[in-house]
Amino acid sequence: MASKAASTNKGVLIPLALLCAFLFCQTFGLLPTTVNDEIVRWASCAVFVVSAVLFGASGSAVWCGLCAALAVVLNPLYPLALGDLFSGAKIVAGVVAGAAVVRNW
Repeated sequence: MASKAASTNKGVLIPLALLCAFLFCQTFGLLPTTVNDEIVRWASCAVFVVSAVLFGASGSAVWCGLCAALAVVLNPLYPLALGDLFSGAKIVAGVVAGAAVVRNW
């Protein structure tokens, strides 16, 4: 049973690592301007929802809660009016995604 939970965590770590790099690159202007905040919201929400489900299934309540909270904050369907705080939210989301990768690898 423990090996199944470990493999579930490993499967979600690659998308989380890519999301971490994507969020940092987009926040600091390293990506083309065609990659707008709407694309960031959709990609982040999709990865964080899947991560929350898989971390929840494997019993990692802390990572499940963090991923679910970030999926709500970066939700593209009912976006929060973050204004200037959106850049900070992207940095926090990148840090959490990177920490999840480092901690669970």
